[in-house]
Amino acid sequence: MKTRIDKEDEYRVHILIVSPEQFPLPGSGSVEICILAIAEQLSQHHLVTVISPLFSHQTEETWRNPKLRIKRINGAKHPSEYSKAVIKTITQLEQPVDIIQVDNRPRSMSRIKEVFPSIPVVLFLHSLTFIPPQNRLITSSLQKADLIVTNSKSLKRAVLRRFPIQAKKITHIALGVDHFRFKPLHETEKQVYYELYGLPADRFHILYVGRLIPQKGISTLIRAIHHLKPSIKSKTHLIIAGRTKSKAYRNTLQELAQKLHVSVTFLGEIPHEQIHTLYPLASCMVCPSQKHEAFGLVNIEALSCGIPVIASSNGGMKEIITHGYNGFLVTNYKQAKNFTPHLSHLAQSAELLSLMGDNGRTTVLERYAWQVTAQKLESVYMNLL
Repeated sequence: MKTRIDKEDEYRVHILIVSPEQFPLPGSGSVEICILAIAEQLSQHHLVTVISPLFSHQTEETWRNPKLRIKRINGAKHPSEYSKAVIKTITQLEQPVDIIQVDNRPRSMSRIKEVFPSIPVVLFLHSLTFIPPQNRLITSSLQKADLIVTNSKSLKRAVLRRFPIQAKKITHIALGVDHFRFKPLHETEKQVYYELYGLPADRFHILYVGRLIPQKGISTLIRAIHHLKPSIKSKTHLIIAGRTKSKAYRNTLQELAQKLHVSVTFLGEIPHEQIHTLYPLASCMVCPSQKHEAFGLVNIEALSCGIPVIASSNGGMKEIITHGYNGFLVTNYKQAKNFTPHLSHLAQSAELLSLMGDNGRTTVLERYAWQVTAQKLESVYMNLL
């Protein structure tokens, strides 16, 4: 693997991306996936350096290709200490940096901008998590950004509602998916993976992919399946894939499914490099989030694999799912029974499943690709420079 930039290697600009302090690269979280996918695309024409925290199983420096390097630094427990380490690393780079992108950490972005006032610094926001309302420190930090990029129109509107920022200072760029990897499978391939994951092959599979936390609405999904007619419910099987920090919460979900006689398999966290083999096994995916979802990367991954998505009608998911075309949007999503008719409709119509699955794949091919995401980001960055 190449470990340096040679003089004959040509690149337009040097883009530096700062990963949040607790995220390893590569990783299975949506932020890590997004950072690496965009960096790989940008590195086709530019030199890209990604700064990431160093974890015990990793090396300090990795070259993903001749123009993309990950520099891992000793992660500090406090974000401000991580910011200091990032700043020190930037000052020691051999190649001058032309633009800096900081993901999801407005205060870190602010600290970096203060040290490098002449370099355009961009904040790439993935959610509302780190921008609580009525916070003077965050307001001050956001105002220091040369540009703020959000992953959806919904997140852009939410930021503008919370903070007095000039609208021209913020733009939205949708995320993407590797549609060559996330694709439908042939029946013979499905049989192999059904056995691998220990799943019954002759069921109406309902898939959930994501973290196992209360606000994701998994208990709502279990109750929605419970409300299906017995003749339909008996043919369904719920697949839950995702990590959890609370065994107690997972046990609560298992107990609820058992109490309501909902057939379920808990697969735990599936590494992202393997998750594309799981989506096509499902008949549909459900994203029953009970709080704002800025984008929902799992939705376009599912659509890319040719399966319809039933999602809560909130946040950026409303920009991805077209009701009745590639899935269904549930407006009153706090009530489990409101998911049930859509599950029932899909479970009883193989023709509708196929049509919506095809439409979902078309949606992705037309609108969501990492190449498109990177091209839009590149255009924005060139304008800044």
